[in-house]
Amino acid sequence: WGKIVSIFRLVFAAEVGDRSFLAVIALSAAQNPVSVAVGAIAAHATATAIAVAGGSYLAKHISERAVGFIGGSLFLVFAFMTALSLF
Repeated sequence: WGKIVSIFRLVFAAEVGDRSFLAVIALSAAQNPVSVAVGAIAAHATATAIAVAGGSYLAKHISERAVGFIGGSLFLVFAFMTALSLF
């Protein structure tokens, strides 16, 4: 249970306040909340399944260090692009 709780906390913290979170709030105000909940859960489950499958595939073919380097590099590129758009 420890791993599941840890993963839940990480994903929950990342998702609260995210654009998709805010979109679900707006949709719930305008649509049937049960329909919005079912659609949002299905969409999140599908996106998570794709991420897990992709991560599993990458883990078999690329080292964890390479994934960290690529992820860090992309983060820096996006940060630089965001900074450029601010000025």
